[in-house]
Amino acid sequence: MGSADGHTSWVMAVTTSVLDGRPVAVTGSGDHTVRLWDLKTGEQVGAPWIGHTSEVRAIAVSDLAGVPIVISGGSDGVVRLWELASGRPVGEPIDLRADTIWGFAIAERRGRRVVVTGCHDRTARVWDLDTGQEVMTPIRGHTGPVYAVATVMLDGRWVAVTAGDRTVRVWDLDTGEPVGSPFTGHTDHPDHPGQVSTLAVAELADGRPVAVSSGYRLATFVSDLATGLPVTDLPIAADWNTDLVSTAVVHGRPVALVCRGDTPTIQVWDLSSAELVGELFPQHPRNVIGVTTAMVDGRQVVVSTCDRGTIRVSELVIGEPIDKPVRHDAEIKAVATTTVGGRPVVITGGDDETVRVWELSTGDQVCAPLTGHTGAVTTVAATTVDGRAVAVTGGADGTVHRRDLDLGKPAGAPLAAHHRPITSIGADGTDGRPRAITAGDDKKIRLWDLRTGEETGKPRASDHRWVHDLATTTLDGRPVAVLGRWGGGFKVRDLTTNRDTSVQTTGGNGKPVRLVAATVAAGRSLAVTTYDDWRDVQVKVWDVATAQQIGHLGRQHLDALAAATVDGHPVAVVAIHRTVSAYSLVTFDKISPDLELPEQVAAVDVTADGHIVVCFDRDVAVFTTDPVR
Repeated sequence: MGSADGHTSWVMAVTTSVLDGRPVAVTGSGDHTVRLWDLKTGEQVGAPWIGHTSEVRAIAVSDLAGVPIVISGGSDGVVRLWELASGRPVGEPIDLRADTIWGFAIAERRGRRVVVTGCHDRTARVWDLDTGQEVMTPIRGHTGPVYAVATVMLDGRWVAVTAGDRTVRVWDLDTGEPVGSPFTGHTDHPDHPGQVSTLAVAELADGRPVAVSSGYRLATFVSDLATGLPVTDLPIAADWNTDLVSTAVVHGRPVALVCRGDTPTIQVWDLSSAELVGELFPQHPRNVIGVTTAMVDGRQVVVSTCDRGTIRVSELVIGEPIDKPVRHDAEIKAVATTTVGGRPVVITGGDDETVRVWELSTGDQVCAPLTGHTGAVTTVAATTVDGRAVAVTGGADGTVHRRDLDLGKPAGAPLAAHHRPITSIGADGTDGRPRAITAGDDKKIRLWDLRTGEETGKPRASDHRWVHDLATTTLDGRPVAVLGRWGGGFKVRDLTTNRDTSVQTTGGNGKPVRLVAATVAAGRSLAVTTYDDWRDVQVKVWDVATAQQIGHLGRQHLDALAAATVDGHPVAVVAIHRTVSAYSLVTFDKISPDLELPEQVAAVDVTADGHIVVCFDRDVAVFTTDPVR
């Protein structure tokens, strides 16, 4: 929905409030500042609040004598109070003499507002918000820093919940005494001793108050606060480093927002059923380390922060349990897009030897997985045959398959002339003659009639070695294929004759072209190529008709490449490791914010209406932002 940048270091602390009817976020950062943000506009409100002499790690909001205030603390061990509206300091700083401050939680004690503070010196401190004085001796019991605190009403009394070492503990805020025994279900990873470093409280649908706790290499537990017994654990991968857990209620449904420590994603879990019901990609450049929720224009949103200083606002949408995710049983290798029955779809091929077809808008599978390959599906293309959508797929087994996507079944016998893995496929339906061009490790390039399955013309040998990639386009109204050359550049093959044309690049750097994409804009055919040379990687843009380079998209080693014309504007979508970006093929400038994925990207595509489809590991993500906006 929106983003904000301004901090110059990581942002760990974030909370939300309302100021003069506007939803706002307050953030604390490693740059020693506290900042206020308008959640509707993404703009910073006023100047940074300066006073801390080290990292700000904890933020809370409350009110003091009817005035909304912000409470901040961090590595300097000092608590500061600020007016929410103006950012002016309130009173003198409070030195709890407790080393680093990790967290705050607000409660009431004997009719007065108190703040429970988690400290690095293994204590939790409870102090009066009006006077700044501690109201009881420090709470002790943890054998390590108290990294997280929360407060809640339990059996009619206020209690504090604290997390540190490998335990979660509950304390009576009236007496400071422990309530029950420590929750000790968290155990160390055998190779990485962990600390319970994140904690949130919630109320299940049946009214039971629970604590959700996790940490580095630890399971994420949901525990009954009244009994200390585990209710369930969230089945999150054991190798996750869970940096943060927050809770919310969405349409009456209690959920946990879980931030994975090494990716920029947020998972949403139903706390009653322990099922995954959503996943957010806030587009942080690095992993999420802070998260909370707010209401903006009647919509529930997630406000997240990152260790690069960014703040993002994402709509919080959940669905039914994700028991049928958009997922192969192994890594996805190839992707293409088309329409089936008027519905946009995504076609993916994977290491699990299947081809799957997904409705682009819902993620539902259009048909059962398509089988037949006896090796990984390495390349996918799509076209129409007599008005029906057809996918053409190639595999490591050297076969090419045609799939009728309307019926969800084969459209004929496999095309088995290649004797080595298929490296690339292009499909075309220009002039009403549906055809496919295939290239393989056998150094052969073949042309096929997709109606009959017969090979058209004689197979052609590729330059020196096999063709890594190709793309279909038109040139002077004729269907052609742009073939990446082993020695650099490309040559053009006429798809009506399967013969090389006179159009080809001259010279070259002796390095094979690894990725090729093509599109047509205003009658001009454009191609994008990149080659394998770590010392001098260029993404080149070409005028296909003249075989002349007209620009480049920087020097970067790509993992995936696609091109299309969106609203008349030719664009390229490129993937570099986990980052996807869109570029103009007119100005050669980046025209979209970077899209960050949790794993390395294996394949991308872009549709004519601007949807960007990204495949990583076994998953598919669709971004609906217009890349040329």
